[in-house]
Amino acid sequence: MNYQKDILVSIIVTVYNNERHVKKCLDEIVPQLNSKNELIIVDDGSSDSTVDICKQITRGNENVSIISNKHNGLSNSRNIGIKKARGEYVVFVDGDDWIGKSYLKSLEEIVAVYHYDVLLINTVKYFENEDKYLVEKFNFSKLAKFPSKETEKKFIDNNICGRAWRLITRKQFLIKHNLFFTYGILHEDEEWVTKVLNLYDSIYYSSKIKYFYRKHNHSIMSSKTFKNYRDLLNVAVKLYYFKDQKIHYKKYTQYVMFRCIRNSYGNYRRFAIKEKQWLNSWYLNYKSIFIYGIKYKLLLMFIYLIFGYKIGIPLYKKYIKVTNKRNDVMK
Repeated sequence: MNYQKDILVSIIVTVYNNERHVKKCLDEIVPQLNSKNELIIVDDGSSDSTVDICKQITRGNENVSIISNKHNGLSNSRNIGIKKARGEYVVFVDGDDWIGKSYLKSLEEIVAVYHYDVLLINTVKYFENEDKYLVEKFNFSKLAKFPSKETEKKFIDNNICGRAWRLITRKQFLIKHNLFFTYGILHEDEEWVTKVLNLYDSIYYSSKIKYFYRKHNHSIMSSKTFKNYRDLLNVAVKLYYFKDQKIHYKKYTQYVMFRCIRNSYGNYRRFAIKEKQWLNSWYLNYKSIFIYGIKYKLLLMFIYLIFGYKIGIPLYKKYIKVTNKRNDVMK
């Protein structure tokens, strides 16, 4: 293991053609660096000036390393960062996002008291085109330190899934459970976050530590292709078999599966013929997994039994929204 006691936090920034935004990202991180932490920048084969900007901003800082790699996707970059990390804790930051000004200070204060496996933090969503911020407001102020049914309900009620940078994790915990990102798929966060929250021994929630998530037209999630929906179903299959392991939260795992299946088949009617054929084949091959996932919502199951998956799931997705109990505030 590459863990060193004198390094507390390893910040892993993954970049790929982020020349428009990476300066903001690093300008918020570099001033917070000290002898207790390190910054690892993993470039996924950028073809623009991203790497030059990173080198310019971090020049002369001994706690920074830049790793250039061929274009192999976000999962590969994060996995490289985890293996390279020397710190006790691992932080993920995407190259077009940024962290709050007291992020590292608050983290150091928390883990000085107890060495949690996982820390859950708050997200502030920044809508670049409108120059507006949506502040995430959970309907709880704290979590039980150890796994509990109450915590599982809070995860579901507040839609806590699918964003790796929402969690700060101990590297030792990740290595122990082999919690790396699946190579070659999109929506890898759905699988990773679900597994992390099912396997931790201790958790802490901090409203002080904030992550700023930029929504813009150039992000991966703003330009979805059929691969997005296909990979969501791949995640559902992985989680279906994962649920049979000794985990904390089977209902929460089913909830994530439900979202993956609903989001994929909910768009069935707008796909091309070949794409519909692929979905038809997946349904026939994994019908038991499909039904297990949609059983999470009895109303969806009822609509499916009446209209079938080709019409019923799109109807549900269009008219029945997945609600959460957060009280997010737009600023």
